[in-house]
Amino acid sequence: MNLSEHLIFEPFLETDIEVLTPIMKRAFDEDTRLHLGKEEGGPEGYDNGDFLRKWAQHKDSTAFKILLHDKPIGAVILWIRRNNENFLGNIFIDPDLENKGIGTAVWK
Repeated sequence: MNLSEHLIFEPFLETDIEVLTPIMKRAFDEDTRLHLGKEEGGPEGYDNGDFLRKWAQHKDSTAFKILLHDKPIGAVILWIRRNNENFLGNIFIDPDLENKGIGTAVWK
C-alpha cells in the first residue's frame, strides 16, 4: 500500500499545536538518539509548543499539518518568497511512520 496516496495537507492552525507538539518531540528525540546518542534534543521549544507557535504561526511562513487517514502525523513549515528563493523551515513526521516514503512524498 502506498501511504503517500492517503496524505492530506491542511493549513496549520493554532489549535494544532497541542496535538502536534508530542509528535514533534518524539520525532526530534528519535533523531537525537540515532545521530547524537542522547535521549532527548531538538530546537528550542520543540517540546512545549513554543517552536510551533513561533514558526508555524509566523506571519511570513506557510505551514501545513500532515494527515494520514485523517490522523495528524506531522507538519511542514515553508518559507515561500516572491523572488522564488523558497526554503523548508521544518518538517517532522511521527517516527512510528519512518521509512515508508512519507517524507519523500511531502517533499514532492
